[in-house]
Amino acid sequence: MVKRVGSYLVCISCRRVYPKSELEREKKEKRRDTYVCPYCGSTRFSKEFDDVVLIINPEKSLVAKKLKIIHAGVFAFSIE
Repeated sequence: MVKRVGSYLVCISCRRVYPKSELEREKKEKRRDTYVCPYCGSTRFSKEFDDVVLIINPEKSLVAKKLKIIHAGVFAFSIE
């Protein structure tokens, strides 16, 4: 089940979850027309995602392996 999650956006390419305010601030500072993922550089974001996971140690995490995540961070489990 996909839910709308307030003022957060998820990068469709790397699954990282960002507060919209953080992306707005960076967009304004760098004088861009669109949001850009600070991690992977993608410009594709979604407001619709379900479940968030915090990966602390991706080498030991079964969830990280399933999602193919190799770095620590906050990620969306599923994206619309």
